[in-house]
Amino acid sequence: MTSTARLDLPLIAAEQAQKHVTHNEALLILDAATQLRLTARDLTDPPETPEPGETFAIGTGATAAWEGRDGQLACWTEGGWRYLIPRTGWVAWDETDAAPVIFEGGNWRAFLSNVSGLGIGALPDETNRLAVRSEAALFTAIPDGDGGNGNLRLTLNKETAADSATLIFQSGWSGRAEIGLSGNDDFAFKVSPDGEAWSTAMTLDRTDGFVRFDQMAGSTVSFPTIASGILAVTTSCAVPAPETGLTDEIDTITGGFDGALLILAGTAGTTLTFKDGTGNLKLGGDRVLDAFEDSLMLVRRGTDWIALSYADNA
Repeated sequence: MTSTARLDLPLIAAEQAQKHVTHNEALLILDAATQLRLTARDLTDPPETPEPGETFAIGTGATAAWEGRDGQLACWTEGGWRYLIPRTGWVAWDETDAAPVIFEGGNWRAFLSNVSGLGIGALPDETNRLAVRSEAALFTAIPDGDGGNGNLRLTLNKETAADSATLIFQSGWSGRAEIGLSGNDDFAFKVSPDGEAWSTAMTLDRTDGFVRFDQMAGSTVSFPTIASGILAVTTSCAVPAPETGLTDEIDTITGGFDGALLILAGTAGTTLTFKDGTGNLKLGGDRVLDAFEDSLMLVRRGTDWIALSYADNA
């Protein structure tokens, strides 16, 4: 045995003369391989004036002093070029890209590219190739001044329309909500009480954006109090209360937005009169809610509230 198995370092033979030559040769090779730094990768022509200690990853079709040494490492020393044959798993620092690289499959590649799994505070598996255990995660755009464009997009891509590209929200490792392209190309919102039975709440059609409610839709009921003839609403379904006593008049409604729908319901024992044309109400006549079953449905257009239907069930 004249050299080591891993780095091919020359060994000093018994009763060898000039042992220092062999010893120094081994040190030079070890100096090149330890804490490996690559000055450049995939070079085919040796540089004209290399500096001692500079190491190059030789590319395909090498010429001159590197001819016949494709894929090897060339390190310049005071005694000329010395060569290393990289092994799978070697890690080096790429000085050109200022990033670590690893030797695999006969090539040097970025250390964290094409890895089979990555875990941050957790262990990845065959299904969850990326696993992160953290209290928070941040993705931020690269500003224009730092070479980016200020934009940030997260892309989820699926193979076919019948596959899924979704985000699942869990509680205690059991699914409770899912949004995305689930089994087709429409954008769906789903919920589940147990992670097994799922109900689609709303679907956005992929073709024209038509919004389909797959379940009944409703609003939280609010109970606003009238103030000087003004009714301020915060939900789409309201049961107003008189400012004082059991009767009141309303000439103005505030809240909502252009196109918003509003349902007003009456209360037994109170009389509320909505005045047509006095403030911002367009009702086709005064409307009175004086029973539990009475209702008035309106839509907001601009700053006005316009009656769509009125039910007097007293």
